[in-house]
Amino acid sequence: MPEATITTPAARPVAHPDAPVPGRHLGEHHEYCFACGHSVDGLRLDIVAAEDLSLTCAFEITDAHQGAPGLAHGGIVAAAFDEMMGALQSFFQEPAVTASLTTQYRKPIPVGTVLYMRSRVESREGRKLRLTCEGRLDAPDGPLAAEGEGLFLVVPRKHFEAGRRQEVVAARSETGRREVGP
Repeated sequence: MPEATITTPAARPVAHPDAPVPGRHLGEHHEYCFACGHSVDGLRLDIVAAEDLSLTCAFEITDAHQGAPGLAHGGIVAAAFDEMMGALQSFFQEPAVTASLTTQYRKPIPVGTVLYMRSRVESREGRKLRLTCEGRLDAPDGPLAAEGEGLFLVVPRKHFEAGRRQEVVAARSETGRREVGP
């Protein structure tokens, strides 16, 4: 008879000493980011640090976010979740990129509602960050509308120079921006 395998849960990761404290608004990591930038017609997410390696954001669903008439487009929700999970890298002060992202939609998300999102670091193993995000309708404890899981990989900052290097360098030199990411 084969021996039973005992698995132990991964220890909770420890935040970097310079990680954002609860209540701190993370701000945009560069002005042209579709999700958190304020100079583009994007999502304009205002992400706030919370307790236990988590982030929160109240995302108002507008006409610009709809797919089917009167409902949020699933891709918009997935993009918001991707940003919420990607912003968790601020707890480690290291850039990370999406390796995989899965989103489950539980309820329709009507235009005119607020999607209260919470993302959380579940575990870290070397370069691998396992993350979750949920979105609730009209209140932080409202009905669950969507939930997601992501695997993000910590990468060197040089990773971002594969594209348009001058823009990456310019984004890094902007004051008042999130330090992680490009």
